[in-house]
Amino acid sequence: MTGLSHRALRLYSGRGLLKPARVDPNTGYRYYDVHSIRVAEMIRLLRTLGVPLHDMQQFIDAAAEDSLTEAVVQQKHRLAAELTRIRAAFRLLGRVDELNTMFHEAPAVETVTLPTQLCLHWSGAMRRADFHNSYIGLSEGLIGRAEQRGLRAADREIVVADDPPRKGLSGGGETVLNYELFLPVTGPTEGDAPADLAVLEGGRFARSAFSGPYFDGYRFAYARQIEWLADSGLALRDHVRMRFARDERDTQNAAEYVTELIWPITEPTAPDEAAPDRGDLTHPWLEP
Repeated sequence: MTGLSHRALRLYSGRGLLKPARVDPNTGYRYYDVHSIRVAEMIRLLRTLGVPLHDMQQFIDAAAEDSLTEAVVQQKHRLAAELTRIRAAFRLLGRVDELNTMFHEAPAVETVTLPTQLCLHWSGAMRRADFHNSYIGLSEGLIGRAEQRGLRAADREIVVADDPPRKGLSGGGETVLNYELFLPVTGPTEGDAPADLAVLEGGRFARSAFSGPYFDGYRFAYARQIEWLADSGLALRDHVRMRFARDERDTQNAAEYVTELIWPITEPTAPDEAAPDRGDLTHPWLEP
């Protein structure tokens, strides 16, 4: 009548969910009355919904007490939370596929020679999580100071993180970094140079770029560049640099953002020379 197998009936009886009205002491046969049909149908429905066996008793008890509504509401909340988790997982799967494509098809790392640049300079310490939100204001402040001195911004700002991260400096065990911001400038520089005017050394660099929001793609981009550096036999010779080549100042579409990684590297070694010590390839923006 219920479609439940003998094995299922024995299982639910053993769990105390669907107790027979009586059991024949001689044959062991289980006999069920008409009131068992409703319980059996509820168990089968709950199993279809994925409700664990150990959670079913509350529904059976609630049905017997005509208070099933509260138990149903609780399970609706459970299913809603599970649906949210599944939707998030579905979105993440799409993002994983997108990032994997980006990792393999993004522009290759290239070596470039960049000139030494005269820059207006800012430095300070802040939580890593706060830097991106304050970056535009810091950049606009540098541009304003350049205009006051008759200088002109020659390129986008370059970000340098000076040292390994420190934990807990602003409470909560958060990561704090010392940042430097360099705004390349051109214009008259006669007389004493202001204290915030600095020289950003040029030389050979490994450069690559990735698109989209910075926090969505930077780990893949850094991993790709670290792999390239390790395979090339080159080494970092100074702090790594980064430039937001296209950001919210250029477009409101975050997918169109472009971030450049610009890493100062050593000259390549000759075939008969020992490979240089690559040093520590970890970076403050990358954590396990």
